[in-house]
Amino acid sequence: MSLDMRGHVDGVFKSIPATRTASTGGGYVDGIWVEGTTTTTSHTVNIQPATDREIDAIEKGGERIVDARRIYVNDGIDASIRESDTWEFAGQLWKCHKLDNRPWRNYCKAIVSRIDDQ
Repeated sequence: MSLDMRGHVDGVFKSIPATRTASTGGGYVDGIWVEGTTTTTSHTVNIQPATDREIDAIEKGGERIVDARRIYVNDGIDASIRESDTWEFAGQLWKCHKLDNRPWRNYCKAIVSRIDDQ
């Protein structure tokens, strides 16, 4: 039996609306990069603080991490969610670093960090 978050997420934690921006395609045309299409979808996410171990794993990649969070996308299975997606919630943009999107679950877990403008 797999872990089931249905009925448990909103009973204890508050979920908020979020939007996911995914870029698909793109390539070189006559030596010039042409962007692919960008799609935006709405989701409901639950935000949790990232653990020290998760933050340490992200920082080993050499990036400066301002704020790391763990989010649970709890509005059903969505196979189109990818690690290259950008999330927007709480009025800020977030970059996905790690994604756990197993098809037999009814939720998806992602480790994200806030995008800093520096």
